[in-house]
Amino acid sequence: MAGLLGAYSAFLTRRPLIGGMASSAVLFATGDVVAQQLIEKKGSKHDFVRTARIVVWGGGIFAPAVTVWFRTLERLPIKSKWPATFARVGLDQFVFAPIVLTGFFHAMTLMEGKTLADARAKWQEAFVPTLKANWMLFIPFQTLNMFIPLQYRLLAINGVNIPWNAFLSLQNAKPKQVEKAEDDLKKD
Repeated sequence: MAGLLGAYSAFLTRRPLIGGMASSAVLFATGDVVAQQLIEKKGSKHDFVRTARIVVWGGGIFAPAVTVWFRTLERLPIKSKWPATFARVGLDQFVFAPIVLTGFFHAMTLMEGKTLADARAKWQEAFVPTLKANWMLFIPFQTLNMFIPLQYRLLAINGVNIPWNAFLSLQNAKPKQVEKAEDDLKKD
């Protein structure tokens, strides 16, 4: 196990973007599988296209954005450790998190083949409760995460992201479940 962790650590140091993208893709997929199998109990009716969409988001959009964002935060010209930590967490949670969540709901809706108006409606419905949940989890976590070496921060977030991604996946899927139930009722 130590050899595998050492190899992964060396890979993250050499190729932080590719390593972060691969890790994020796997862990975002894991979060969606948890949501679909353990929470929604879909069994053999697993929505693999939904999982693929969240992999595209996590590995292709989220990971590169977070990698660049953490490097940017690291360059803040604040020398004292605690003020720098609070500034980084404040910027991360009150600037970056709302942007990422907005991007998530829009990207997921558009990848479902829906319109920009549908994406806005999804955002209006889900953004505020999701952002509040984000703050409850990630303000304390990010405060600790800012003490982790830069190359491991995305990995640390991705570890927390398994339950968080399950939550996000459910938040994104929630209206579809309601629509399906309404359609089923109309058929009866």
